[in-house]
Amino acid sequence: MSRKTLLVMFAAMLLLGLLALPMTAAAAPPEAAEWTHVVNAWLGLRMRSGPSLTDPIVLVLYNGEDVRVNGDPVWAQGIRWSAVDVTRQAGDFEGWVASAYLANYPGYEEPMGFFEGEGYKVTSSIGLRLRSEAGLNGPVVRIVPYGTILEATGASDKTVSGLVWKQLYLDGETVWAASMYLQQVPEADE
Repeated sequence: MSRKTLLVMFAAMLLLGLLALPMTAAAAPPEAAEWTHVVNAWLGLRMRSGPSLTDPIVLVLYNGEDVRVNGDPVWAQGIRWSAVDVTRQAGDFEGWVASAYLANYPGYEEPMGFFEGEGYKVTSSIGLRLRSEAGLNGPVVRIVPYGTILEATGASDKTVSGLVWKQLYLDGETVWAASMYLQQVPEADE
């Protein structure tokens, strides 16, 4: 997809979000114990049809919007996902969101056993751009949310664009990330 097409799609989603904003105010007030809020997602939080960055987007949730969390979280693609539902004037919606963007997010013990060698957690609260090449000019492959755990490839770090870059695996492919937004997680005990 071209950059212009992506910008047009983003603008359309933003416009639709702004049009739907008044609808959320008319929803019935939630019961406190069953609900939580979307937090730290100023541009919205994508609710997906399944616990994966490749699953289709069902809805974009607003920062501060009330959602109901259903069941226990699951780990997929190095991300802790929560099943949620939300009620808007247009109806009820169900899907999955990155747990780190919910007010009831307790933090977590990093999952062990799904990566070998070194694992790194994304520490940027607004997510992290993963690039196909080290450096700010490298094309962005994907943006992953805060708390995502990625496995290191073992390649040497590179200094490009004034930043140190670490090579990581994402769904079996290699990507590069600025290491200042990564924190090494403990290795599993053998």
